[in-house]
Amino acid sequence: MKINSYAKINLGLHVLDKRVDGFHNITTIFQEIDFYDQLTIEKSKTMIFDTNATWLDATNNTCISAIEILKQHHPDLPNFKIFLQKNIPTNAGLGGGSSNGTAILKGINQLCSLNIQEKEMKKLAEKISADSTFFVDGGMQGAEEKGQKLYPIKNIQLDNYILLIMPDIKVQTSEAFMFIKKYLVKGETHIKLSQMLEELKLKNLSSELFYNDFEMHVFKTHPEIGKIKLEILDLGAKYASLSGSGSTVFGIFSDKKTAQKAQSFFSPHYSTIIANPKI
Repeated sequence: MKINSYAKINLGLHVLDKRVDGFHNITTIFQEIDFYDQLTIEKSKTMIFDTNATWLDATNNTCISAIEILKQHHPDLPNFKIFLQKNIPTNAGLGGGSSNGTAILKGINQLCSLNIQEKEMKKLAEKISADSTFFVDGGMQGAEEKGQKLYPIKNIQLDNYILLIMPDIKVQTSEAFMFIKKYLVKGETHIKLSQMLEELKLKNLSSELFYNDFEMHVFKTHPEIGKIKLEILDLGAKYASLSGSGSTVFGIFSDKKTAQKAQSFFSPHYSTIIANPKI
């Protein structure tokens, strides 16, 4: 069977205090987009993982982790032959690895008729990564705690054209967290998820509420990425931001022509794609 594994962007990302489990509490709004990796999953006598991504460890990745987690709960599962067609870059803030792991859970659940229900699926996904739980349902969701406490958002839709600019720069999430934790003020913030949702209903992505705490680190260590954000705004984006902990910058456009014009500006220098929000 083949299954698509979609990317996400973050509409605002605020990092709060460090948790006892080593993660940080956050406040963000996730939006799933129709840019995806593709997984092929087959039952097999032996465990086989293959991918077009030469940099990916074939024995230590989120796909393998997902299978190991499933086998803890379903020890009679067969082995699988997995092929991952990787399109979403790594360390880009688009959640590709987290999405891949959840896609494996959902794919094997269907392939092997495990009948895993949504609540259990989310518990399994949480063991893969902080963002993996989001990809069980996808769409648009508010998130708190380490990103696993989710609030589905059904009555709000972004403008259709999301331009992704993906520089060939790897930003390590752990390093980004190490940097910004110096600036955390005991986990307190005046920004609440409820405020962000009220602004979003009005389609007002104000910079006072919708900014990404990681920009302070990423733009300092990679000024080129900060320049991309300013250029996207100059080219007509209604809103632009770093996604996750970087390095992708996205701009939201209200019309296709303006988005395509902006894409043509960046495409000679960077990998780019115009994506749409998934509902």
